[in-house]
Amino acid sequence: MNKDIIVGFIHFFVIAAFQVFILDGVHLLGYINPLIYLWFILMLPTNTPKWAVLLLSFSMGFVVDIFAGYIGFHCAVLTFIGFIRPLFINIFFSGKEIESNLRPSIAEMGLSTFLPYLAFLVFIHHFLYFSFEIFSFSEFFKTLLRIFLSSITTILLILLFDFLFFRKRK
Repeated sequence: MNKDIIVGFIHFFVIAAFQVFILDGVHLLGYINPLIYLWFILMLPTNTPKWAVLLLSFSMGFVVDIFAGYIGFHCAVLTFIGFIRPLFINIFFSGKEIESNLRPSIAEMGLSTFLPYLAFLVFIHHFLYFSFEIFSFSEFFKTLLRIFLSSITTILLILLFDFLFFRKRK
């Protein structure tokens, strides 16, 4: 098997396990719910085929849904993120970077490019997720606060993990 495929499986299972067994129990102040499982999709190489991104997005969302006890929330929202990811790849990366199998990370892109890419997709994910979860305008401002605080927490955790686990290729 290809080394990248093996590393990808390890990332999938480690991130899913961390989300399911550790972060699903974190509900700080009732407003902060870190959802880092979408990091797996965001760090896929830029030239990953669209069908593979959608399949992996669905799979990760399905695994998290099974353990979280939800029916389709994570799956639907993460699949949508996988669907719009190529648009953001084209916005934040040059054609050369897309073709070069670049793995989006601080080490590869620098913080000034990686942070907006990460922030936009995390915010969209959290907006959709918490909107579907509440599915009501009765708690509009509470939902916006949850979206904002959870997005900030998720971004900070992903930046921390990205900084700790990924180094510049030599």
